[in-house]
Amino acid sequence: MSVNKMYVGLVGALGCMMAMGAQAGSDAEFPKGWESWPVLSSAAIPDNQSAIPDGLPAIVKETIKTYNWVQDGKGSKYNVRVNPAHMDAYKERTGEYPDGSTAVLDLTDIKVLLVTEHLLGEPQYGAYTYDGKDIADAHPSLSPKTCVACHTGYGEACVTGICSHN
Repeated sequence: MSVNKMYVGLVGALGCMMAMGAQAGSDAEFPKGWESWPVLSSAAIPDNQSAIPDGLPAIVKETIKTYNWVQDGKGSKYNVRVNPAHMDAYKERTGEYPDGSTAVLDLTDIKVLLVTEHLLGEPQYGAYTYDGKDIADAHPSLSPKTCVACHTGYGEACVTGICSHN
């Protein structure tokens, strides 16, 4: 078999797997060992009755709007955790991430992980409970489609699917 035919076959198979994953909920896999990843920042998503403060970066405002419904509108504290194997890429912000689980937004009050992983350089997204139950279909804001829209819509704040407001 020629190299071109192998490449076309591989791309076709990956496309089918990615399409099947999108129908089943999360595109990213549940990140094993995430609990031991370092916490790079912590904050809270305010409740749905709080005004969004002026002066926040657009990506932060969008995150608040997207997720302030959690915990019956009470919001949630969160930690941003990064896989140590991806830490150099995260800090350098080159957008060149190795394959595998990259980072999680750990919503601590509701025990939910919003996951970003990379596959062949492309970000994949997922939403899971702490025990690994896929909940991407539980609410529209948890779907990979919503993640893609936000993570690609904020220019320099989001590099290859990983967002930062620093």
